[in-house]
Amino acid sequence: MGELQEAIDHIQLIEHCRQAAAVLFWEAKTGTGIGRKRQYAKVQGTLTKKVIELQTDPRFGRLLQNLLQRDLDEVHRKQFEFHLKNYQYLSSLPVEEFQQFSQKKAAAYSHWASAKRLKDFKLVEKDLADLIETQKRFAYLNNKHEAPYNQLLDRYEPGIHTEKIDCLFKNIKDTTIKLLDRIQKAPVQPDSSFFRRPFPLEKQEQLAHQLLTAIGYRMDAGKLAPTLHPFSSGIHPDDARLAVKYAENDVKSAALMTLHEGGHSLYNQNISKELVDTGLAVYTSMGLHESQAIFWEKMIGKHKGFWKQHFHFFQKLMPEVYSHISLDQFYFSLCEVKPSLIRYEADDITYPLHVIIRYEIEKDLFADKLKVSDLPEVWNVKYRNYLGIVPQNDCEGVLQDVHWYFGLFGYFPSYLIGFIYAAQLREAMIKDMPNFDVLAQEDLSAILKWKTKHIYQYGKLKTSKEILKDLSINEINEKPLLTYLTQKYEDIYRL
Repeated sequence: MGELQEAIDHIQLIEHCRQAAAVLFWEAKTGTGIGRKRQYAKVQGTLTKKVIELQTDPRFGRLLQNLLQRDLDEVHRKQFEFHLKNYQYLSSLPVEEFQQFSQKKAAAYSHWASAKRLKDFKLVEKDLADLIETQKRFAYLNNKHEAPYNQLLDRYEPGIHTEKIDCLFKNIKDTTIKLLDRIQKAPVQPDSSFFRRPFPLEKQEQLAHQLLTAIGYRMDAGKLAPTLHPFSSGIHPDDARLAVKYAENDVKSAALMTLHEGGHSLYNQNISKELVDTGLAVYTSMGLHESQAIFWEKMIGKHKGFWKQHFHFFQKLMPEVYSHISLDQFYFSLCEVKPSLIRYEADDITYPLHVIIRYEIEKDLFADKLKVSDLPEVWNVKYRNYLGIVPQNDCEGVLQDVHWYFGLFGYFPSYLIGFIYAAQLREAMIKDMPNFDVLAQEDLSAILKWKTKHIYQYGKLKTSKEILKDLSINEINEKPLLTYLTQKYEDIYRL
């Protein structure tokens, strides 16, 4: 067997184990039965361990280095560069410590669940401190010359570090806080109480199917299921699954969550099938992936033209409520701006502030400017200062998201970077399709085709920076987002 084929086969084995683990993760998060979930978790752990062993095989590392000295086509070069980067990072860490880290994450996740239920941060405080110190040590072992937090950021959005993020986020924070104040003082406010009327869960699931079909999601290449926390799982382009949280008195959240996770899944479904089993058939960065979820949730799902075409979904499923509601009432309430405690349920104006709070805390934790024991107080102070609300307990506050308690540091900024990208890409699309507002109502397939042509098909073959550059976007810039939010909400609230 030649070196090229040996490397291809080795990567295929890595990918098959990863895909199998992803299926088990999906089943564990959406299925029922404690015994079944425990067994899924055990098998998933075995597969994850096998993937790491394959990724850190010294012969595999040598193979990749040798092959990258040759004249390769673009796919093979990008494929081998991607796997070599993973190999170098994982190989820089002591195997025993890395395995212990996996166990620490599992323990912290379990303690977080208990702490959240009991509304007591102290029950998981020690675990969180341990995870942070471990990540700092891993960062030092990987590159002692680069700040640990920048290394963590780089895993999710390569090349965008604190220096850039500080500037982007400061401008967004200043603008959105001022805009929020103006909106709260507006004389006319929506009455969104009809969204809190009981909406049977089975009908919400029907609504979710209708919305997904409307934006172009292919049910034959995916799956929809209920869960406690919404997520998407891109196993491969022919199996892009999503899960949505339904609450009988909150159909608005379910609808928008469906469009958000559907946006992730549209990306996953439209990656070129030629990239399957290479390691490149995944989103290019977390920021760009999030940009597509945000685009379909906020820029299509909160576009009046979309609802001119699809408001009848609500009216047919629940005529006793929505037959008495006008499109204008529905749309105003859908776009309501009102500070709340839950990040993923936040409106367009306050959502960036939720992310900025988490970013500021993370950065200070890794710069040793903040102690883990101070987190609840710091969290509450920032919510009071930025959003004018204060969590009543740790469950509503510092325990709200699971990310930190599963070792995911540096992840949160991707949510807002994604919002910034979404606005920049929207502007690029409008240059190509000036009739964008008409298409949002009449032909979403044209929008999906544009997205597939310029973004989705490439998977990891192009970086975020390369995708933006090919669309004549030289660098990440927050101004299109601030212009979009200001113009839209000044119009909606008649400011």
